[in-house]
Amino acid sequence: MTYKKISRKAKNKFIELLVRVSESFSMRGRHHTRQSRHFLVISTTGVGDTLLGTPAIRALKETYPGCRVCVLTSPAGYEVLKENPSIDRLFVFKKGWSNLFLLPPLLTSLRLEKFESVYIFHTSDRIIFPLAYLTGAAEIAGIEGQSKDLDFILTQKIKSPDNIHGIEARLNLVNLSGAKTPDKTLSVYLTDKERETAGKFLNNQGLNEGPLLAGLQPGAQKPFKCWPAKNFIELGNALREKFKCGIVITGSPDEKILADGIASKVKGAISVAGRLSLRETAAVIKKLNIFITNDTGPMHIAFAVKTPAIALFCPTDPALHGPYHAKHVSVIRKPVPCCPCAGKNCLDPVCMEQITPEEVLSAVESVLAINKAKT
Repeated sequence: MTYKKISRKAKNKFIELLVRVSESFSMRGRHHTRQSRHFLVISTTGVGDTLLGTPAIRALKETYPGCRVCVLTSPAGYEVLKENPSIDRLFVFKKGWSNLFLLPPLLTSLRLEKFESVYIFHTSDRIIFPLAYLTGAAEIAGIEGQSKDLDFILTQKIKSPDNIHGIEARLNLVNLSGAKTPDKTLSVYLTDKERETAGKFLNNQGLNEGPLLAGLQPGAQKPFKCWPAKNFIELGNALREKFKCGIVITGSPDEKILADGIASKVKGAISVAGRLSLRETAAVIKKLNIFITNDTGPMHIAFAVKTPAIALFCPTDPALHGPYHAKHVSVIRKPVPCCPCAGKNCLDPVCMEQITPEEVLSAVESVLAINKAKT
């Protein structure tokens, strides 16, 4: 047995002991507020996974208009969920040993809410499960087998097929309470000030005057999902030559070197990586006529703000994490050549090189032609 497995088992045993002790001292409590439903949604990972939960959050509010919906999320999740009218309060979970001192006040705030039901959408942090338990909620719902071997904490479990889209998995979870919605699109709510900031930024760069504005997202949280930088450079120059368009390279502060490097090799391109906040970047993406992106958070932002997009896939499956009820989106996906696929451990995703700049350019032309025909 590896050290990692031993450590995981030890952590789970400690959590199980914590649960038993809390039961014996009645630390948990059980809150039932049937007259006014009170829900906590937990989604503490990245931008994309967080946005996949917005239809389910909307379903709770549409089904129970008088309910209170709170969300425990990550700092990045907080940014994309701000201003969402279906959410009454946001709590932020910060991972890491240095943030352990934040857990007691966080738990106190959660317990004061007296939640009836907790829905665990997505988390990579084991501590979230005992935290959910200690909120005092009578119902803790999650997806069977996705609780880091802590399913015993869940009072309600659903089985989720391997081939189901992430949006549907989250909708199935809240459907335990009867919540439904016909609207399964992602949502991000931008303020007028954020839109104004994005417009001024583009104006200052001379990019609000041309007939067409294209965006490129060359980075991703994990390298195995990235199309080669040289291909983004070739595509950017081809777009510039064919459409005489402005080119915006998006990215997080951690992707600044990559984005700046590509921008320096594409005529007239600018990089916004590290220059704008996440929400301001979302406002820029909304202004684009076309967005070419890896499977990453900004891809989901493009779906949410309804920007036409070309999404590039190979090692990940668009049927699980790609566009869903999103119009004006084209997916380019290639088969995985490696068996088995190294997945997140892959540092040289040669599979993504199967997608050629010429193929992406053709997809851009098709999407732009469809959008032009509909305007």
